Formats: sequence, C-alpha cells, structure tokens
Amino acid sequence: MVNYRGSTGYGQGFADAIFGDQNGGEARDVMNAVDAVLRRNEWLDPDRLGIEGGSYGGQLTNWIITQTNRFKAAIPAASIANLISFNYMSYYHDYLAVEFGTFPHQENLMDFLWERSPLRYANRVTTPTMFIHGENNNNVPIAEAEQFYIALKDVGVETTMIRYPREGHGLRETQHVADSIERSIRWYRKHFGLDTESPSPGPD
Repeated sequence: MVNYRGSTGYGQGFADAIFGDQNGGEARDVMNAVDAVLRRNEWLDPDRLGIEGGSYGGQLTNWIITQTNRFKAAIPAASIANLISFNYMSYYHDYLAVEFGTFPHQENLMDFLWERSPLRYANRVTTPTMFIHGENNNNVPIAEAEQFYIALKDVGVETTMIRYPREGHGLRETQHVADSIERSIRWYRKHFGLDTESPSPGPD
C-alpha cells in the first residue's frame, strides 16, 4: 500500500503532484516501492507478486499490468480503463476538466487521455486479471471494467469479471465482501502455483 504522489500526508504540493500526470509518476512510485521492499526483505518471493487496488488504485493496477509482466496475478476493483469514456459516463463529468484546466475536446487533451488509458495498451498485458465491479457504480461505471475485460479476452489473457448486483463504488453487502475476499485468495493461490479449492457459487 504505497503512499504515492497524489496522496495526502505530505503537504499540498505532494497531493497536487498527480495533476496532469495520471498513470505517470505515481505508477513509477508504486514500482519503485516494490523494488525497495524486495531489496529490504529477502524472504519475499519476487516470482509470486500480485497487484490489486480499488478505484484509483484499480486504475493504477490496470495501467501497471500494461507496463510490466512482473506480477503473476492482478485484481483491479472499481477501476478505470479508458479515461475518455470514463469522462463522459461518470457522475464526475467535470473531474478531468478540473485537473487539466480544459475539457477533453480542447487543446489535444483527448489524445493525452488516450495515451494514458490502460485500454490502449491491452495487447501488452500478460498478467491474469480478475475484475471486481459493482453493477450500480456511478462513480466508475461498470463499462470501464467490461471494456478492458473484453480487450484482454481478445488478447488471450486469462481473465474473469465478477459483477456484484446492487453495489456501488465499493462493496457493502457482507456476502459480497466475503465472496470477493474468497475469490481473490483463490485467484492468487492459483497463479502463485498453490493448491486451490473448487470455486463457490457467485453472489445472488
């Protein structure tokens, strides 16, 4: 859990450092942290690394698996895959305009957003990926996960998508939370080469 640039706790300048640079410096911060942790903890297995995150952490998970194949499994939750489609579907329609000081259709911003969208680089992904998303997520509409899931299927990456009914931007129902944890553990065990149990039925 990396306190990468854009996070709070180190002053306003640190929090603002992400502005205009989504999937840039903060993604490098995550990977630098991985390297640092591996250097300092020899008991960690560099061949059994997983990556996951929710919301912006899910977006970073999507991005990072397009940039490296170091991770054996990924679990993005409530994640953005396409900054352009997200802008026009989310409740936060003005989110990118506030960050960049212009709308996507102005000043070639659309090109930059596509350049920084994980979906653009789906053909680079090799990491088995399990998407988790709530069907009623208005912050990050479920189409964000759906399009990246379909793209990875087209590429031939092992992928699955877990849709939770009634859930918004994060899981709240106890059975869904428990189900997502159990599925995540099985996903990692499978791709870390550990024994797995038979999958349980999906949520109601």
